[in-house]
Amino acid sequence: MSETSKPKIDTGTCTGCTICVDECPTSALDINEDVAVLARPEDCTGCGACEEVCPVSAILMD
Repeated sequence: MSETSKPKIDTGTCTGCTICVDECPTSALDINEDVAVLARPEDCTGCGACEEVCPVSAILMD
């Protein structure tokens, strides 16, 4: 993934399981209203860890 890639989260698919939040190495993600959100985009390095661990494929790197 390029460093400019950011996760796009499908809020209709996201179950709010927190796995992506726990796995994000820069703590850029958070849970808001029971779904994952990119709370700190400036901290996101575009590594793709969140996309890899999402059990419902609700995250795509863009």
